[in-house]
Amino acid sequence: MIGGREDGEAEKPLGHGLPHWVEASLADLRKRWGGAWSSDLKGWGKVSRDLARWALIAVPIGVVAGVGAVMFYSLWLLSTYFFLDLIVGIQYPLAGGLQVTWPSSFPRILLLPLVMGLGGVASGAIAQWFAPEIAGHGTDQTIRAFHQKEGRIRYRVPLLKVLASSITLGTGGAGGREGPVSQVGGGFGSLWADALGLSPSERRIALASGLGAGVGAIFRAPLGGAIYAAEIFYTGDFEPVVFVPAIISSVVSYSIYGSLFGFQSIFASPGGTLWTVPQIPLYALLGLVCAGVGVGFVQMYRRTESWFSKSGLPLSLRAGLGAVSAGVLVLVVYFALPAEDHYAALAAINVGYGFVQAAMLGQVGSLGVFGPLALLTIGVAVVLRMLTTSLTVGSGGSAGLFGTSVVVGALLGTVIGGLFHLLSPSLVPSQDVAAFVIVGMMAFFGGISKAPLAVLVMVVEMAGSYSLLLPAMLAIFIAYLMTGSNHLYSEQVSTRLRSPAHRDEYRRLLLSEVPVLALTRPEMTHLPPGASVREALEIAANTEQYLFPVKLGQVWQGIVKVSDLLHVPEDERAERRVGELVRPFEVLVPEYASAAEALSMLEQRGVEVAAVLGHEPFVHIVGMVTRVGLSQLRSSAAGVRSASGDLGTGGG
Repeated sequence: MIGGREDGEAEKPLGHGLPHWVEASLADLRKRWGGAWSSDLKGWGKVSRDLARWALIAVPIGVVAGVGAVMFYSLWLLSTYFFLDLIVGIQYPLAGGLQVTWPSSFPRILLLPLVMGLGGVASGAIAQWFAPEIAGHGTDQTIRAFHQKEGRIRYRVPLLKVLASSITLGTGGAGGREGPVSQVGGGFGSLWADALGLSPSERRIALASGLGAGVGAIFRAPLGGAIYAAEIFYTGDFEPVVFVPAIISSVVSYSIYGSLFGFQSIFASPGGTLWTVPQIPLYALLGLVCAGVGVGFVQMYRRTESWFSKSGLPLSLRAGLGAVSAGVLVLVVYFALPAEDHYAALAAINVGYGFVQAAMLGQVGSLGVFGPLALLTIGVAVVLRMLTTSLTVGSGGSAGLFGTSVVVGALLGTVIGGLFHLLSPSLVPSQDVAAFVIVGMMAFFGGISKAPLAVLVMVVEMAGSYSLLLPAMLAIFIAYLMTGSNHLYSEQVSTRLRSPAHRDEYRRLLLSEVPVLALTRPEMTHLPPGASVREALEIAANTEQYLFPVKLGQVWQGIVKVSDLLHVPEDERAERRVGELVRPFEVLVPEYASAAEALSMLEQRGVEVAAVLGHEPFVHIVGMVTRVGLSQLRSSAAGVRSASGDLGTGGG
């Protein structure tokens, strides 16, 4: 049989030069192309902006993210109280009050390196034995899942991340809280997407919504969390489809978290957080300082992380070593400073928001007086906090980096504001230093996270003050620009064009602009139906084609694959004819179709090759295109010209 007829049977053409097996395919083709091209919209496979549908997806994500944030915060409080308060003797301060103290007990504080080391070993062991992706700060793992893994996070990750981070932070490890809650929310978003049978693109949106919901709840910044979910995946772009579901999930998670812990902002903002026009250049300088220190922090963290990863030690020992080293540094600074300056050492452990609160209230330094020695001590606190975070998280300890960035930025703001208060009290009164603290928080993290808009909104929500938007905008975008290519999260990509998550989307957009006829290969090496299998294999050995059109004169019989030829036993190859193995074209594509439509037809049918039909002056096959070849098209007209030599053969 050749194309559905006996050998020697006369062709039954449709038009000129078409065998009769084409009739059924043409009927299907007319049905598809009777009007404008349409695609199947059934099921959950297509992203929809419908609010009710996204509510079904986002509300459960917000519920779990809110509960996860409550659970993590409770475990963190319990762990901090048990390890730091009861064992080490540090009454660790919390943010939100108008009077902040941090009494510590000697000699129990000497236990700090031991407790931190045991916490590092414990959290590292959890990661080593059960889920390596919970090591480190966690945000990169979520970003990687978005770009590289179709939004998939293993189901065990969220709970293990909560446990490991509670241990790391509670024992004194320096870090933040956004990593754990982002993996809780993002992990459930991934799980819920699988339960609903969502497509990979929708799973990514669900993951991002969960990330934003967790961050928005734990920082009591729902709007900032939603923007963060759309901005954090890129250094210079947004994920706009994330906004609607992220806002829904953030509202739900924040409502749950706030119902238990209150809806007030994290920090109690002093009444005088105001700015004046003459201070604007000072805020610009603060942005420059935050950028410079931010670049130093990124390099410090990356090099520490690289050193530990190359050490060859098991993850549990690496995390323990890093935590012990951090604890020793804290003790060195602790005993080197007088009692009133112990905050410089204690601000370098745990989350540190209590010390940010103290800085906002003017309660750091020698009884709030910003003298030279006080500012120098705060500078020591900045360096020490960056070192302890790099050692704790860079070695594999489980904690985020947002918290440290908030602390460092706040202390930098204190130094800059305090310095100008010292130089010109009339220009920067003491009560205005609090404004520099808040803007410093924004500028530092906004610069190195490459999420300036999210951070602008989030830190304003955290501080409970919108009066500083103008100087904050100036400082944060100066820091954003001046940090250049230095960014904290190594898995971020520059734009959606660079993301594997959107590669297929943009390729299809390009293909939709290219007519399939421009990629059709009529001059491919073809085989006559009477050729022997052995002859066909000899021809195949000298070409890069993995399939061949079979033609009798000007009539296309179909195709034969090299794999079909190789399946013929060796001793039969001289006798068997190519015509016995020919396959009819299962997909026929009109010449006026786009390359994207041709690729879609091939993928729907699950076949590799399509015939392209011309219609003038009669219906006839003008050539063929392959699925592999269409998929390899990546660039514009120049790319099409360079690829057209391969598209007909499927790129070898």
